[in-house]
Amino acid sequence: MLIVPTLNEEEAIRSLLDEASSLFSRIVIVDGYSSDRTREIAESAGATVILQELGPGKGCGVRTGMKFFVSQEADILCIIDGDGTNIPDDLVPMIEIVRRNEADIAMGSRTMGRRDPKSMDFITLASNRIVSYLFSARFGGNFTDIQTGYWAFSRSAIERIAPNLCSTRFEIELEVFCKARARGLILKEVPVRFRRRLGQTKFSFSLRMRNLYFLFKYILSSRSSL
Repeated sequence: MLIVPTLNEEEAIRSLLDEASSLFSRIVIVDGYSSDRTREIAESAGATVILQELGPGKGCGVRTGMKFFVSQEADILCIIDGDGTNIPDDLVPMIEIVRRNEADIAMGSRTMGRRDPKSMDFITLASNRIVSYLFSARFGGNFTDIQTGYWAFSRSAIERIAPNLCSTRFEIELEVFCKARARGLILKEVPVRFRRRLGQTKFSFSLRMRNLYFLFKYILSSRSSL
């Protein structure tokens, strides 16, 4: 199953769903109450559309998608962003890693893969590398892209971490990583491609500062508290 959290992504969602439809028999758009035609376009493309619960923000969309996945009969959950930056084909090797039980969770590393020009500015790239280094040092491993939008989860991984997630916004990736590592789950990175987004970014300066707060919160937390 593929889950795509969305908020006002009418410029990107059609082409994304066209790319993903040959790979996934079930695609679920978790929409954060878009004011544009995102839901209409997604439904016309054959996707299942549900409205996110728990409040506004990407974290609420991801958590709603995980809850929906648990209620369905599916073994692997994939999640990508709905802004056109992520390429559905790159999920295939991630799915295989989870299916072969080489990892409980596969993560796409944009820093290890090929990025389109101007798809990731210097500040974003630098901050992501710093966050990845600090989290690797704190929780073990050698990860390069903790804040990735590419994820593939086994059902058991979702069942172990989803009930403990509480993020509402973009800090969701940090929380997923930390709580997965704290529970002894195996995570593995795969190089993935990254395109320039379509439409306006929602990752504002204030949300970047919010992520910085959660960065230090998780680094200073004990494993037993995660």
